[in-house]
Amino acid sequence: MAIIIKPISPPLHPLPPCRARRPPLQPPLSPVVCGYTKSSITSCPTDTFPYLPAELHLQIIETIAARIPSIPNSEQPCDPADLATLCACSLVCKLWLNTARTRMWAGVRLSGRLRSMALVDLLEAYTCGCGPRLNACNDDERNRSAVHEKGCPRGRLSIPSFAPQTMHLSVRETRGNPWDPKWLNDALPYLAAHLTCVRTFVLERVTWEYLSSRSRKTCLESFRHVKELTLCGCSFRSAVDMCEFLAEFDKLEALTLDGVHCSRLDALRWHSDTWVDGQKCVRLPSAALKVVGMRGAPMETILEWIMSGIEHQKETDNDMRITTVKLGGVGIAEAQVVGRFLGEVGGSLRELRVGFDQDFVERGDAFIDHIDLGQNGRLEELHIFGLVVPSPPPPDPLEEEPQEQPASLTQLTLLLSSIRSSIRALSLAMYPADIRAISTVDFEGLAGVFKKSEWAEVEEVRVVISNKGECGLGTVVKQQLSVLNDRRVLRVSVGFDERQVL
Repeated sequence: MAIIIKPISPPLHPLPPCRARRPPLQPPLSPVVCGYTKSSITSCPTDTFPYLPAELHLQIIETIAARIPSIPNSEQPCDPADLATLCACSLVCKLWLNTARTRMWAGVRLSGRLRSMALVDLLEAYTCGCGPRLNACNDDERNRSAVHEKGCPRGRLSIPSFAPQTMHLSVRETRGNPWDPKWLNDALPYLAAHLTCVRTFVLERVTWEYLSSRSRKTCLESFRHVKELTLCGCSFRSAVDMCEFLAEFDKLEALTLDGVHCSRLDALRWHSDTWVDGQKCVRLPSAALKVVGMRGAPMETILEWIMSGIEHQKETDNDMRITTVKLGGVGIAEAQVVGRFLGEVGGSLRELRVGFDQDFVERGDAFIDHIDLGQNGRLEELHIFGLVVPSPPPPDPLEEEPQEQPASLTQLTLLLSSIRSSIRALSLAMYPADIRAISTVDFEGLAGVFKKSEWAEVEEVRVVISNKGECGLGTVVKQQLSVLNDRRVLRVSVGFDERQVL
């Protein structure tokens, strides 16, 4: 086998050298316009480019960062393309890096051991004390091998840490599978030591008593200043332990409990009214509490605990002003304590979100007997979820005159008629079985309520019908509530309700 090499004829036109470069641009030496002062020239030279003001740099990054929510949810989803663009902006220069990282690291969500421990290593790298003494550390072979064995990158990180920019922290414990073991007990002390500026703290699937004493101590010491606390799927040994945990956050303004479980429910009212050595057995909630949200949690226990704090604040002439209440899965068993809680909150309440269970349609009268929204004289927004409307029985073909079906959701009419404040927004989430079910709703009574003076300044009444299988459901609502449709404040949407109680 022979290899034949054929000569290549030279090109007709010589190629330019590949390493040819333009002469470097000279930076301006004074405040310039197009590279020179106004007094020295009258035209802009062609070999220099103008320097953009710092405000334009900031505006570019802020426009991209405004599209990225700190805590993504169903109402505010996060587009991965926006985050990738922001990460690309951080690689332009130091000015863009310092500006972009404030939003890049504003919200941190951890849900696995691999990435969580990688973040811990990165935080530890910024606080290494051997960065300036790296040369001294590498004088002998022993220190050099120790640094290499730990993989310490601290000498390479000369920029400040991003930890002060992290305002929202969300941690989700794994289920402890062999391929994804639990990690929170190992990482929580380090996260608490570095992320000291967190304002929103979210804990998911955490069993508090399973954490070590070190993790619990550092968590309560470092995160006790947070303004918003959310517990999802967490477990505590008893209701007293849960309230003691919540009482540690003395600056708390918003509390959300979703699916919180207690192995033992104690008589918290007795513990909160008992004094030992001049102190109560159960500490009171934060006096700055303004937002309370619960669903799938020991509602009676928590509301009793918060009401004890309200009573104590009234005695000290420092009222606890709760402005927003969000309650999901409210049934007949919680009706009495919810009614007393809304009465204790009184005129400070501005927004109320209530999600009823399926018994509200049949046994809603027992719930309305304990609720009086007339005590909340400054209520502005009311959002009601879980209004299930069953289909009435079919008419008997043997009857000459079919009987008129009784009206449904009359309890809703009684609830709205008790309002004595000027409502600005109202939303109703209905789940009718079919068009016959929506026709039985007490729209006549609701129309009479909306004619009152309290509803004269309403801006929006939204009715969400979660049933796409039947046609004409939205048309029935608009016809029955024509008093609102004529005022152009009625909004009817048919489909899945993406809103949430919490």
